[in-house]
Amino acid sequence: MHRKIGKALVVGAGISGIKAALDLAEFGYGVTLIDSSPHMGGILSQLDYQFPTDRCGMCRMLPLVDRDAGSQYCLRKGLFHENIDIALSTELAAIEGEPGQFQATLKEHPNWVNSNLCTGCGVCLDVCPVEIPDEFNAGLGVRKAIYLPVPHAIPNPYIIDYTVCTRCGECQKICPTGAIQIPAKSRTGFRILVVDDELIIRDSLKEWLEVEGFAVDMAASGQEALDYLSQQPYQLMLLDLKMPGMDGVEVLQKSREENADLGVVMMTAYATVETAVEAMKIGALDYLVKPFDPETLIPMVERLYQEMIAAEGRQIEVGAVVMCGGTAFFDPTTGKNTFGYGKYPNVVTHLEFERILSGTGPYQGRLVRPVDGTPLRKIAWIQCVGSRDLQVDADYCSNICCMVAIKEALVAKEKADGNLETAIFYMDMRTFGKSFQRYRDQAERMHGLRFERARIHTVTRDAASHDLIIQGVDLSGKSTAERFDMVVLTVGQRPIPAAVELSELAAIELNPFGFGQPEPFSLTRSSRNGIEMGGSFAGLQDISDSVTLASAAALNASRVIHAAGGSLAMESGAPIPSGDVLREVPRILVIACTCGRRLSEAVDTQQVVQQLKADPLVDRVEFIEQTCTADGWKHLEQLVDESAPNRILIGACLPYVYRRKLKSLGQKIGLDAGLIDVTDLGPECLKHHPADQDRNFATRNLSSKLEMGVARLKWIEPTPSPTIQVVQRALVVGGGIAGMTAALAIADHGFEVDLVEENNRLGGNLNWLMRTLDGHSPQELLQATCAAVTRHPGIQVHTQARVVHCAGEVGNFHTTLVDAQNAGQRLQHAVTVLATGGSEATTSAYGYGTSPAVMTQKELEEKLSNHRIDPGQLNSVVMIQCVDSREEPRNYCSRVCCASALKHALHLKELNPQLRIYILYRDMMTYGFYETYYTRARKANVTFIQYQLTAKPQVEAGHEKVSVSVHDPLLDRQIQIEADLLVLATGVVPNLPPELAQTYGVAIDPDVFFQEADSKWRPVDSLKEGIFACGLAHSPRNIAETIATAEAAAQRALRLLARERLPAGKGVASVHHSLCSLCQQCIDACPYGARTIDVDREKVRVNPAMCQGCGSCAAICPNGASVLEGFLEQQMLEMIDAAMI
Repeated sequence: MHRKIGKALVVGAGISGIKAALDLAEFGYGVTLIDSSPHMGGILSQLDYQFPTDRCGMCRMLPLVDRDAGSQYCLRKGLFHENIDIALSTELAAIEGEPGQFQATLKEHPNWVNSNLCTGCGVCLDVCPVEIPDEFNAGLGVRKAIYLPVPHAIPNPYIIDYTVCTRCGECQKICPTGAIQIPAKSRTGFRILVVDDELIIRDSLKEWLEVEGFAVDMAASGQEALDYLSQQPYQLMLLDLKMPGMDGVEVLQKSREENADLGVVMMTAYATVETAVEAMKIGALDYLVKPFDPETLIPMVERLYQEMIAAEGRQIEVGAVVMCGGTAFFDPTTGKNTFGYGKYPNVVTHLEFERILSGTGPYQGRLVRPVDGTPLRKIAWIQCVGSRDLQVDADYCSNICCMVAIKEALVAKEKADGNLETAIFYMDMRTFGKSFQRYRDQAERMHGLRFERARIHTVTRDAASHDLIIQGVDLSGKSTAERFDMVVLTVGQRPIPAAVELSELAAIELNPFGFGQPEPFSLTRSSRNGIEMGGSFAGLQDISDSVTLASAAALNASRVIHAAGGSLAMESGAPIPSGDVLREVPRILVIACTCGRRLSEAVDTQQVVQQLKADPLVDRVEFIEQTCTADGWKHLEQLVDESAPNRILIGACLPYVYRRKLKSLGQKIGLDAGLIDVTDLGPECLKHHPADQDRNFATRNLSSKLEMGVARLKWIEPTPSPTIQVVQRALVVGGGIAGMTAALAIADHGFEVDLVEENNRLGGNLNWLMRTLDGHSPQELLQATCAAVTRHPGIQVHTQARVVHCAGEVGNFHTTLVDAQNAGQRLQHAVTVLATGGSEATTSAYGYGTSPAVMTQKELEEKLSNHRIDPGQLNSVVMIQCVDSREEPRNYCSRVCCASALKHALHLKELNPQLRIYILYRDMMTYGFYETYYTRARKANVTFIQYQLTAKPQVEAGHEKVSVSVHDPLLDRQIQIEADLLVLATGVVPNLPPELAQTYGVAIDPDVFFQEADSKWRPVDSLKEGIFACGLAHSPRNIAETIATAEAAAQRALRLLARERLPAGKGVASVHHSLCSLCQQCIDACPYGARTIDVDREKVRVNPAMCQGCGSCAAICPNGASVLEGFLEQQMLEMIDAAMI
């Protein structure tokens, strides 16, 4: 794979970090992907189910072209890509420099387990005496001090939590591979100064710390502490905040002036915690609240000790940094905690319930009550816990909670075979994604989920039965109470604890809630050029939006790197000489790893050698120690040099860890990496079997596994990966803000772009939008973007033109345009971005069209901007939301309507404070930080009245006045409102003509929006490679979200434009034309559109870049004409024979 000289750093290896890293790596940049945790995946590593499939699907983010450059297995198990260097348990310690030339310092957490030696056997668990709550299972189970970070990663070495480890050494003694190395307990070189005016505290801390091997001195005052510091160096100071004379803050400031590397932990009473937090802003590492005990002190000191003695951070140079730090969640024990969380075992958070649902969770996926293990029969979800709550400083909606609750309830019902009652208690059910409303409706109608609009204030427990009693009030103010087996608190998102530190390191701004603050009209660009933000680091995102923003952040990072010259030069690995392997008889070298002699103890190695050597193509069989170690691999290379085989089979555990090594070995000896394979011996081969019968079985099992590997290798033909020619030019259809953004993004990377717009001017909906809810000017954005497009030398604009035909496939499309004079023009391009936009939906509801007093939101915007409406002359305005929306046939939320209603209401109130404004709504979709404007509108005396779909408002429209009748749930009666204006939120409909979609071979959803390949994991891609969509043609979006989808689509397109020839994977299908009857069943069966019929040549053609090697064509072909490379019939039959032990 080609590699550009540009490099990027991605901070955070959750889904957004993985996606950003993959997008940059596929474009050719080198990427360093780091995470402070010891595993990848972030929060998603704990979630087994995602809607709408209610299953996992992370692997769909993996590369679809040049597949051999990266891993193609379950992404939850791990990631490999030639251009990505992954560093776990690693933090960003510093970043300096300028965009395009940053110097980043990375600091790796110490690890007492050698990951190259650990085989994951787990014998260490039996001897470890420590048990603490298991954070992976959200505290519902326990783990040891030595543990697996996640149950599914590959490789999955154990790690030691040094903050709780007693260093008893038992695990080190029993480890069969010597992977565990616990450092000596003596720490006399690490000097600690304890500063406190109370002798009992000084003496206690000194005693506790000296038991742990630390060297400790004591000071009774600030001045005495400074005297100690001037006489000898200290690594850590435990400093009391309140002391007579010189207080702790002053001591902190003076001590750090003399020694900036001194670590300081403040000790404080509860009343002065805020001062301690402020002290952290000027250099303190942490704080301890008095009184505390050794169980609190020692783990903190141990953690700081390990971090301070760790090797000095390594420095790397990168062109851009992408912050993908992820998200945290609200802790319900803080504040009033009226729901009994932490007090009643059957009250859990939604993340804890995810672990209860999981087969790797504390109850192996069984739905039982934590308090007594009895089956769950009735569960309640309480929404907005820690969100939309001013009392906990969370005047925002967390975006994900409503859909999380619905998904969890559906999965729980499925696990219980329907024998489960579920109820969701909510204020507004925010189903603002394009498929969310139908998912919610189906959950209620088809699966019996109960939705209760209510405010729950208390959860109590029946001490005898352990049942939970939910108490609250409904919309009418009526008190309610109901019993449940379990209560799930859907807790809101919070910024990660490290957000402040990361923002200070990177010199970027945070918003008032502690999330990254993006620039206007962007969701990813930070206040510092070259530092981008992906996923939830910059706000409150679900999976789909996190993936989209990751691609958008990668695009903006790529722009910075490209501008600094990172795309100009290429590094390319030398091609591996093919030699005469195809004409040679296979000479197979078989090497089996004994894994610390465990294999030789479990099986009869001589019998294995004898059985394998019975095959004349097996040239040599060797058993060597620990191929996963540097010494073992060196021994393997020596055997290869001695034997000069043309095929190599390695038998070892965890074959995934060898991917990079195999490629390196192939390049070194001049052998195609496809002729070097690893057979997974698995843990069952390594078990010691004392009985002869068991030993014979293990021997046969090992022989069978290796014979299967031999059978596969002998039939492999080392053909190079097929490639297709790429026309390095892009087509963008649609000249609104989405299309212009995508065109500029691609053109800024040096590729030519054709931008097609059917109207006579660019800009789309920005031509009539005057203001946004957050006060930014769309007109300024429009003018700047249009100017950039028209003067860009790489963009050819075609106005008053439309697409009438397209032929071809990824890498080489041929599109025909027709202009206003019906003159045709043919364009050749590699990729297509559909950005045809959307428009306000038409309606005939509520008297629209019969009175000038009834208008849509767009018409109100236009009339306010051209002063055709004088707000000062208005007395009353009514706004009705969800007009013809969120019900069939247009059963989706348009996402922008509630924000637009708030924008107009606040603007009108600003111009006329006495104006009475009524907003009639079903659910206020003020997701994310728009919630603050909802709060502001209520404070401005805007009246909100909720109505039901079955009881819509009634309207009588006159020439100048409108009478609106609606049921007020708070008053529980019908009310009449006389209004000067009635404003209808009719929503958004896409401008994606079905015939255009058909021309490009892409699907559309039931509402005529672009149908993405996967709504979560490939949100802007078509299932047909090379076609992407963004903006309102894709889904309802506001301006910033539209721009993000355009940037994401551009980044996805760039990975295909980046090379002159596009490589596929080796496992692609082909056609034996002599056997093909042209029945075309394979074309219909191909899910990727990789097969077409060449009418002129009467042949079925396969596009190798689009083919994913799924084998559907081979399975359906009646003549055996469709063949999947690497899966020959003889090969498969011989492997089956070998498996029959």
